[in-house]
Amino acid sequence: MAGNSNEELQEALGQIDIEAWMDREGVRYRHTTGSRGAQLNVKDCPCCGNSNYKVYINAETGLGNCFHGDCETKFNKWKFISAQLGRSVRETVEHVKQVAREQGWRPPRKKSLATSVETGPLRLPASLPIPVKGRNLKYLENRNISADVAEYFDMRICVKGQFEYRSQEGRRMRQDYSNRIILPVFDLEGDLVSFQGRDITGKAEKKYLFPPGFASTGSHLYNGHNAVGAEHICAGEGVFDVAAIKVALDQEMSLRDVVPVGTFGKHLSHGAEDSQLAKIMALRDRGLKVVTIMWDGEKKAINAAIDAGLLLRSMGLTARVAVLPPDKDPNEVPASVVRECFYKAVAITPQVAAKMRLAMKLL
Repeated sequence: MAGNSNEELQEALGQIDIEAWMDREGVRYRHTTGSRGAQLNVKDCPCCGNSNYKVYINAETGLGNCFHGDCETKFNKWKFISAQLGRSVRETVEHVKQVAREQGWRPPRKKSLATSVETGPLRLPASLPIPVKGRNLKYLENRNISADVAEYFDMRICVKGQFEYRSQEGRRMRQDYSNRIILPVFDLEGDLVSFQGRDITGKAEKKYLFPPGFASTGSHLYNGHNAVGAEHICAGEGVFDVAAIKVALDQEMSLRDVVPVGTFGKHLSHGAEDSQLAKIMALRDRGLKVVTIMWDGEKKAINAAIDAGLLLRSMGLTARVAVLPPDKDPNEVPASVVRECFYKAVAITPQVAAKMRLAMKLL
């Protein structure tokens, strides 16, 4: 691997929170404490296959060992992640960079450009609120997102606009958001904290753009500001999954009090004051009682949802896991299927989790 590419990979690995990665990928582990601080005790060794919790990974550094028999494999983040994935080096590198981006990392565009930026008040690129003059976008209509739903989520259309910011050296920078839907992200108080720019042409190199220098979406709870005071939320993954859940719930009068939120991935960030878990706890303090998790129907996502459900249950909430058809997201199935899965969601307890994993061959 070339020098610059290796440096970029190491930066990406440094950004990854290994516990959040395990949550994202459905790796089973439990918390413990070792001589060097918090440890993640992993059930299955990705190298020798032993499933008796013989692997210990440091929660901060990602370094660890397998203590089973003659295995004694030593792990760092790269070795653990690549062993878990079982993919080619190229695919694993791309995976690492994608996860790092979710957690706030941005690869340098050119060596001559500064990698850090000065952040001031966050301003959206020049854009118009949807609907525009009472009309929805065809792009959204094709995804069964009505003008009312787009307005509920404060979606905007940027026909031609840029996001401007300055490098640490004071250099003026621009990021082009033309022909993108702007998807604002707000904190629980309703203040703008980030946004996404979704390409609608199908021709852009990057499907999504994010404002450099601002907190990654992985620390936020999408649409959480509309859930303040709600007793029940339904957590999807991405913005369009949350929109699909909103559409499905609104079609049934008895479900309109359930507020859809998004976790921006198949995991629930925790361990920090500004984590998604902390925000859910803030909602709990304001009346939240039930969380239904509806990530996609892929096995690792279901496993991760069960783990998240057990965590939420330990925090005094009723946590339900909704199982979608195999490998389908909420925005890939009809609204009736989303509702059916919501109704069939099961409340998670340790006993239910074990039975569910056994029945679905997740163990």
